[in-house]
Amino acid sequence: MTPLTQYRLITVSNIDLSDKRYTLNPFPSTESMEALRDDIGTYGILHPPLLLEHNDNEFTVLSGRKRVQIAAENRNISITALIIEHTVHDQQLIYSTLLQHQLIGAPLSIIEQAVFFQKAMPCLPKKSIVEFLPLMGYKPKPHIPDELISFLELAPAARLGLHKGTISPRTGKKLLLFPLADQQKLAELINELQLGGSKQQKLVDQVLELTKRLRLSVDELLNSRQEEEQDRQLNEPQKTASLLKWLQQKCSPKSVAAEADFTKFCQQLQLPPGVKLGHTLSFEDKQVTLSLEFASRKHLEKIWPQIKALLHPSHSS
Repeated sequence: MTPLTQYRLITVSNIDLSDKRYTLNPFPSTESMEALRDDIGTYGILHPPLLLEHNDNEFTVLSGRKRVQIAAENRNISITALIIEHTVHDQQLIYSTLLQHQLIGAPLSIIEQAVFFQKAMPCLPKKSIVEFLPLMGYKPKPHIPDELISFLELAPAARLGLHKGTISPRTGKKLLLFPLADQQKLAELINELQLGGSKQQKLVDQVLELTKRLRLSVDELLNSRQEEEQDRQLNEPQKTASLLKWLQQKCSPKSVAAEADFTKFCQQLQLPPGVKLGHTLSFEDKQVTLSLEFASRKHLEKIWPQIKALLHPSHSS
């Protein structure tokens, strides 16, 4: 069987770099471009680009755009490329080859995955779209492509955070519940404070609750706090801890007050090492639990009669 792709020497001027129909990365990095430029200067193009041929001997870049750009900048007359012949009109083959070629270097970012499905869905049946999911590490579930595409509706800072991996997909889903301006503000804050996944979730969940309850924008909510703390000089971890504590107090003032009162009570008891006092979930009632740690069962057996006498004085006589 004759392969539908083949390596050929292609004249660089015949490659149409203005055609970005198949470009997946909406955030080209100048840093990665510089690193690639240095590598190509030293070793040449080790990973030839993937091109789609047209009848007029012109070519569209499917994958490896940066390599073609660098070749054009270096005024190379020709480069070796992997070509999908002009006789091929099978969109399934085109997108399958594009995806396989992209995955040779590194996994696609969440945003690149979203762009891939956004471009492929108008061209292919749903069944074919779902078949791409396992290549990206997903289960073949029909709702996932649409879920990924929804991330493209986020504000620029949120999309960039998802692309770089500084914002988790779970946080991205929650950000879709906010207006665009609020998405932008929260994404910038997550980036500024360098919040990990669990702290991102806590921040977004609490801000969502407060903005809905108080009918405020994220800017208005956070500005009210900045006025209260404008003279405080904090480092990034301290800012994070202070912000989350403030949000928790705003969300659950009674719970925060109860926690402070319980902490004060524990301090007054001057509990020795190995002794802990616990409370019920969310302080639902006044019950407390005293926990004791022992070095061994023998140690517990030795002191147990005294503890038992204290707990049940009427039975010790």
